[in-house]
Amino acid sequence: MKLPKKIYHYTSAEGLHGILSSGTLHFTDSLFLNDRNERKNFYMTLERELRRWQPESALERERWETELRKRLYIRYFKGPETIFQKLTATDPAQEAAARYFVLSCSEESDSLPMWNYYTHSIHAAGYNIHFDTGQLLSQLRQHPAFLHFSGSAPLLYRRVTYDEKQKARDIGKLLERFSYRWDLCGGKKEQERLLQMLDKAFERLSLFYKDKAFAHEKEVRIVIASNNRTIHQPSAKKLTGGSYQFHKAQDTQIPCLALDVLEKGKAIAGVTAGPALDKQLAVNGVEYMLYYYGFPQTCKVSSVPLRY
Repeated sequence: MKLPKKIYHYTSAEGLHGILSSGTLHFTDSLFLNDRNERKNFYMTLERELRRWQPESALERERWETELRKRLYIRYFKGPETIFQKLTATDPAQEAAARYFVLSCSEESDSLPMWNYYTHSIHAAGYNIHFDTGQLLSQLRQHPAFLHFSGSAPLLYRRVTYDEKQKARDIGKLLERFSYRWDLCGGKKEQERLLQMLDKAFERLSLFYKDKAFAHEKEVRIVIASNNRTIHQPSAKKLTGGSYQFHKAQDTQIPCLALDVLEKGKAIAGVTAGPALDKQLAVNGVEYMLYYYGFPQTCKVSSVPLRY
């Protein structure tokens, strides 16, 4: 999926300093994101679509009604250990369990609702960092930590989907392909492999679905896929420079991947200071910070007026 040429990462004053001073971005474990229901949102949509979706051909429709619908429904929602249950009850000792680490950005360069996350008084100000999308993706793909943690998995990125009709269409396309390929399977082993492929497709799609109440965020996500075996292997810390870390947020320990990918003057294309009582001070402070940490002055800092 093609992304905008620039994407914007909104953060606090402390977050801005941490990113510019270290050149490091933190990718948050998807199990510890602010909205714990967002991945559930996908499976709630999936449950609804399993009830009402119909294959295109009459032959497939008959088999879907008598066999596949029931099988998938049990697999995801009604069995003793369903896919849906595993999503919220994970065990770090399960070596094969998938792990996903998320960097959240926005298409919006100047969004009042986004500023409001960081502006809790007239004296407060959030910031956003402008990323050159192509440069950022390129540097991530070349980073030793990404190469280690992801193995053969690609870097995942796309716009978040909020529209319910689009979600239904996405799931319908996957179910249509699955239903067609099911007939081509030569036995139970091939069927199980196909089911596991469907599991993975749903699992990854769930990372990019959110409730329509958050549509104003116009979120773009970059996701690194890994698994517990790769993360916890003894050599991981040495191979990745200790990129797997924990950071504290509201007294909660949050697993993350910390990747130093911000080469000076390449991925960062600018910074915007959000609403503040003294806008000039906010702008000047960031300009001094950019200069001190080696980012060129072409990284223009602009102030956004507080709106009432």
